[in-house]
Amino acid sequence: MAFLAPFFLAGLAALALPVLLHLRKNRPKETVAFSSLMFFEDHPPITKRRARLQDILLLILRCAALALMVLAFARPFFPAKENSPAPPTGATTHFILIDTSASMRGEPEEKAIAAAREEIEKLPKDDAIAVATFSDRLHILLDPERARGLVPGERKSTALALLGEVQADWQATHLDDAILSAVAAAGGDTPLHLHLFGDFQKGSTLDRLRNESWPDALRIVLHPTAPADSRTNAGVQMLPPEKQVRRARVTNAAGSAKSAFTLEWSGTAVKTTISVPAGESAIFDAPEGVPTEGKVTLTGDDYAFDNEASWTTSALPVVKIWHPSPSEVTDTTETTYFLHRAMQPTADYSVEIIDTPTTEAPALTITDGKPGDVSALRKVIEDGGTALLTLRDVSAAKVLEDLVQVTDATPTEAKVKDHARFGEIDFKSPVFAPFADPRYSDFSGIRIWKYRVLPEKLVSPGKVLARFDNGDPAWLSYPLGKGTLHVLTTTWRPADSQLALTTKFAPLLHSLIANAGQGRGVYFVGYDGIDAPGIHASGNRRIAIQIDPAESELTPLPEADLRALGLPLDEPVIAKANAMTATLSSAEQESRQRTGWWLLVAAALFYLAETAWAALAGNRANPATS
Repeated sequence: MAFLAPFFLAGLAALALPVLLHLRKNRPKETVAFSSLMFFEDHPPITKRRARLQDILLLILRCAALALMVLAFARPFFPAKENSPAPPTGATTHFILIDTSASMRGEPEEKAIAAAREEIEKLPKDDAIAVATFSDRLHILLDPERARGLVPGERKSTALALLGEVQADWQATHLDDAILSAVAAAGGDTPLHLHLFGDFQKGSTLDRLRNESWPDALRIVLHPTAPADSRTNAGVQMLPPEKQVRRARVTNAAGSAKSAFTLEWSGTAVKTTISVPAGESAIFDAPEGVPTEGKVTLTGDDYAFDNEASWTTSALPVVKIWHPSPSEVTDTTETTYFLHRAMQPTADYSVEIIDTPTTEAPALTITDGKPGDVSALRKVIEDGGTALLTLRDVSAAKVLEDLVQVTDATPTEAKVKDHARFGEIDFKSPVFAPFADPRYSDFSGIRIWKYRVLPEKLVSPGKVLARFDNGDPAWLSYPLGKGTLHVLTTTWRPADSQLALTTKFAPLLHSLIANAGQGRGVYFVGYDGIDAPGIHASGNRRIAIQIDPAESELTPLPEADLRALGLPLDEPVIAKANAMTATLSSAEQESRQRTGWWLLVAAALFYLAETAWAALAGNRANPATS
């Protein structure tokens, strides 16, 4: 037997207390009448049985109950048998994954490579070692199948040599994509140890890891490159101009040790001292006289990768909306008619609605669920696109089923008496955030005549952003790959709702475009295949590329957040097919056996018996008198 909290065993010393109490001398109960004691000295009575224990059974009950309680708090468990068969030698595949996102540039990358080199040296020589890097996606340098094919003597040397090819890029960290892609590449036939080396920053994406099931033989080992305790990181991003004034947003990561920085705009000699508290952001206007093209530079923090952002002035960007299977533009009963009238050019971009996908990813895809090429729609979303699916009828939900890969779901037509209205709305979501101001947050005036009720199987994979007044979901979002699928359970056709006739309609669609990171002249690394920040040519215009703002959030991601997602961290679960005894952690063994819980039950029973016996003994010693 072993104990999870052995220091509680010191409480066994308390067993001496009942023993001492049962050894105490009882004064003689018998009294004898005597004329006077004034001529006698006062001495304690001398008893013949002073060293003998009294009430042995009561003492045993009390000691047993106390001992059981102490043992229960020490959380005992029976360790798994050590003679369990060991995993077959050489059967484990170690997959080394090194973070190469923008935040890893410089010293963090060097630390991660050094840690990976040290880990590879410690691995058994007969185990296979695969190598990959990850940022926005997984880049495999040595895939698991090739790693298993190498002779044992070459496995370590090959993996170590590949570490020399690791180089950080400017992409954001998609940790979910890296883990899922690595597990898929390794297969599930052999034990897999996934070693992750990186900064595990809070800005990493984790959405795809929710509700994921993992292979039985998977173990994920984290190797964080711990930042300095007093580190500071602030980042700068350019925002769309407001009334022709250039604006920059400075974000200071939570936990930063400094709040004072310096902002410098190219083309001017002015250096502005600014203050941004840790965990907050602030917007600063450019001084007058800045050129039409340049960059803003931030100084004063410990990391330089996100300290520059560029701007440029060029022709208005063209935002493309892919609208497959459109109806006649002049048909006033269909969605296409209102879509063309709502998506007019703005002061920041012009809009082009296309009905066929192009090589350039559209800023927004809008479909009402007509039968079409679902695979093309899935690819656009998984590559980072944003799509809005409006359910024109129950059959349109089949597109949603195919996209989220849910089967045997049966949507129904809602039974609406008179009309429904929007009720609860999540104004913290990116879609509805522009309406958070109380002056614009009233959606209750929009009447909905028809909508579709989705079963829980279709609702649970997504997040409900808005509900109708009776609680049925009205607007949902689903993460798919790198993109997002939005679902409106009604449409803006006049037969379904009066949404298209309200002032909310056009801003809602434009907020989707802004949420996609396009339009208004703000572009991130990866747009149009551009892999570095700065000013670049895209077609016949010049655009300014920035790194993803989420990459500036260097606050370490708590390991508890990953465990909450169900990741098998440091808890190897061996495949059942190998007929091996699982080597579980002490805490897990204690939790499964629940020995301490049964000891508490036994202690309670002993205390009940002790109380009953004490009452009985007391009645015998002091019989009731009449």
